[in-house]
Amino acid sequence: MRLASGELRVTLQHALAVCALFATGVSSPVQGLAQTDPYWLRSWDEAQTLRPAIMTSSGRIAPEDEPGTPLVIRGQVVEPDGRTPAEGIVVHSYHRDLNGFDFGPNDSALTTWRLQGWATTDVEGRFEFRTIRPAGDHLGREGAHVHFTLESRDFSRQWAPTVFLSDDPLVTENQRRRSAEAGEFRWVREVETVDGVQHVAVRIQLKGNAEF
Repeated sequence: MRLASGELRVTLQHALAVCALFATGVSSPVQGLAQTDPYWLRSWDEAQTLRPAIMTSSGRIAPEDEPGTPLVIRGQVVEPDGRTPAEGIVVHSYHRDLNGFDFGPNDSALTTWRLQGWATTDVEGRFEFRTIRPAGDHLGREGAHVHFTLESRDFSRQWAPTVFLSDDPLVTENQRRRSAEAGEFRWVREVETVDGVQHVAVRIQLKGNAEF
């Protein structure tokens, strides 16, 4: 069977993501790989053309009229020492839509993520995204999750652990165990629902070196 170019791109992206998942226990498209996934990097480069000129500590990923359960992600970024709040960190985040697609119908409509947003941390290292709860992969290969990348003057560009939702049955026991080992920086996070809005809190520790 011969794949169309869009299908081939997505197939290669997923293959690399699976390699990263087994290498690290955290589903990032590139973590654990010796070389950055060129398809992911192309999506990242295109995303930069959409980056807002002015950012605050509060941003949106999905637009207000996007179908799905409302989700608020509140986070804090700290420096490599694990304690000091990291101010002025640019946080980029993206996730799948209600139907489990990254790029639109059949995951081939776009070459960068359809649902993505930016924020910059405040003096306490805090940020917030308003969005919808993502679905897991549309083929049922992995649970719902949210990706984060970080940018700063001192620590350049790096990937943060991908955040999974603890109430998702597709999150594996191995993922839950590895997440628990990260303590306060665990990446399988509890979900709280208040008045029909889901809430997730995350805590991210910067690494000392750039990653891409």
